Amino acid sequence: MDLAQEFLDDLYIAFQPIMLCSNITRIEGYEILLRSKKQGGFPEKIFAWFIEDDHRNARLMDYYLQELYTLRETHSDIKLSLNLHPQQLQHPSTWDFLNNISAIKKTLEIELTEHYCEFSPLNREDHLEAFLSKLKEQGFSVAIDDVGTGQNNFEMVTRNVENISTIKISLLKFRNLNEAVLFNFLNSWLFLSEHYQIKLIVEGIESESISTKLKDLGLIYQQGYYHGKAKVFS
Repeated sequence: MDLAQEFLDDLYIAFQPIMLCSNITRIEGYEILLRSKKQGGFPEKIFAWFIEDDHRNARLMDYYLQELYTLRETHSDIKLSLNLHPQQLQHPSTWDFLNNISAIKKTLEIELTEHYCEFSPLNREDHLEAFLSKLKEQGFSVAIDDVGTGQNNFEMVTRNVENISTIKISLLKFRNLNEAVLFNFLNSWLFLSEHYQIKLIVEGIESESISTKLKDLGLIYQQGYYHGKAKVFS
C-alpha cells in the first residue's frame, strides 16, 4: 500500500451544523470537517503533506469527490460548506475537482481558510483576488473563514467583497476580549455584511446565553458546540 492510500484510509468526514436562529432555530447547513481516526481531530500534518504538490492534492480531492457523491445518494438536498486552503487554489487538481462537482455547486459553498500562502509571482493579493473571482464565475458561493485572523483580515474582505457570499467569525479567537467590546466588534461586521448583502456566521458558540445575546443583536447564523458537535452521516 502506498503512503497516500495509508493516510486516506485513516481519514473520515464529519459534519458540524450551521444554525439559523430566528423565530424557530433550525439547521441551515453543515460544514465539512476532515478528521483522523487515529488522532481524533483534524490531521494537520497529513493535510499539509497532501496539499504540498498537485499529485498528492489530486488524491485528496478524489477522496472528497467520492465522499460527497456518496453523501448525495442519501442526503441530496442539504447545504454543505467545504474548506479549501488557499494553497490548493494553485493546484490544477483542485480546479478539476471543482469541475467534477459542478452538478452540486448550488448546494456547496467553498470556504477559504485563513492560512497564509505564498503565491507566485509575488503579488499575493492580486492572485487571491483572481482565484476568488474565478470561483464566482464558475458559479460557486465563497465563504471567508475566521475573519480577523491570518490572511483573512478586514482589507482582504473589502478587496474581495464582490466575490464573497459569506464571512465567518470565530469567538474562540477573541476569548480575551471584554464582552461589550466583542459585541461592538461583531456589530461592525454585521453592519458591513448587511450593507453588502453578505451572510455573517458566528462560530464558537458554546452557551445558550451567548447564543441568545447574539440573536438579539441580529446575528442569527451561528455555529458551535452549543448547537451541536460534528457528526458522521450513516
